[in-house]
Amino acid sequence: MTSSPRHELAVLYINGLGDGSIHAKDKLVQKWWRQAGIHFHHAGVDWYNGKSFDDRLAEMTTEANELIAKSGRVAIIGSSAGGSLALSTFFELRDKNICAINAHGRLRKGDYTNHNSLHHRAHLDTDKPSQSFYDCVVHVENEVLPNLTEQEKRLILVLSQLTDLVVPTELMSIEGAKEHRSFAFGHLGGFLAHLLADRDFIIEFANKELE
Repeated sequence: MTSSPRHELAVLYINGLGDGSIHAKDKLVQKWWRQAGIHFHHAGVDWYNGKSFDDRLAEMTTEANELIAKSGRVAIIGSSAGGSLALSTFFELRDKNICAINAHGRLRKGDYTNHNSLHHRAHLDTDKPSQSFYDCVVHVENEVLPNLTEQEKRLILVLSQLTDLVVPTELMSIEGAKEHRSFAFGHLGGFLAHLLADRDFIIEFANKELE
């Protein structure tokens, strides 16, 4: 009896705060992943265009479903602010053949009242706020994390680094999920480590957990 062929693996990449433009580092990441034979789809989220969290979640859910229909297996990678949206999307589609990777993303508000408060990091005190990012983190903390089953946590990989002055590292973690700390410093260092150096580690994780 022969086993059925394994589905292809695709990546839905959800970027951090910004207008969703693809810059030089994003092009490098896309090229690096495609060299490994992975279809790497950049969601291009514009965090400042005023869309609500519900609208963003609906968009990511649609994009993930489209990739699942084409490839069969999807790893949703959320970088920085994209981490909470990746977890929210995974939770909506947790009955599908998907896994989630939180790459240095904030998953809880925390008790910070200084520059590391969620209010400040979501730029709510500026003329360019991202209310949807704030709401997404609150949703993950209040609705997603408390309701994840042990089996669902097996489908989540958390990537952190040694230091991060933008996202406190203790706010990235998920109890019961697989975690990997890269030898990197700072927020940009985490981005480069997680999206470039950890590529094969992520692929191995997805191949192990997905059908």
